Amino acid sequence: MDHARAPQNDARPHRPWWDRITPRAGVRVQLFSAALVWLVGVCFLLVRGVLFIEVPSASFEFRFLIVPVTLVAIVIGIVKARYILIRYAGKAVARIRRRGRACFFGFFSPRSWLFVVVMMGGGILLRHSALVDYSWGRVCLATLYIAVGTALAIADRIFWIAALRPEPVSEVGSAVE
Repeated sequence: MDHARAPQNDARPHRPWWDRITPRAGVRVQLFSAALVWLVGVCFLLVRGVLFIEVPSASFEFRFLIVPVTLVAIVIGIVKARYILIRYAGKAVARIRRRGRACFFGFFSPRSWLFVVVMMGGGILLRHSALVDYSWGRVCLATLYIAVGTALAIADRIFWIAALRPEPVSEVGSAVE
């Protein structure tokens, strides 16, 4: 009997039970999912932002503010995208590629999912706050929603570009060919 041989049962590393029951997805599916989640957020925020302007207040009609509010919000959104969200989207794409085939819902980190929940909760609180009763409050909410929606839309292109481009060839794969 040869004891020099190591047992072959430990060839695969042990995965925790929750990792074994979660749905798995490849890099491209995760990238498309991340892009779609951001796109849904963009649509929701932009529609809500426009509705804050469109719905007339009983005391003040401010439909004429659509263009200036939208322009200010777009400028704020461009700045936010440039200095915050584009960098974050790039890090998320790198994280997805590093993970490879992994848990489908892991395309965002747990910390990012928590941030999404907090932001959604904040949006719900703002929509049900006293701000909606005042015309200036509706203008502020419209600006906020359109600005964040614009920033997400600009940064979402990072996910779409990564999802639509062919996967980069690894150095190991190219060395074999």
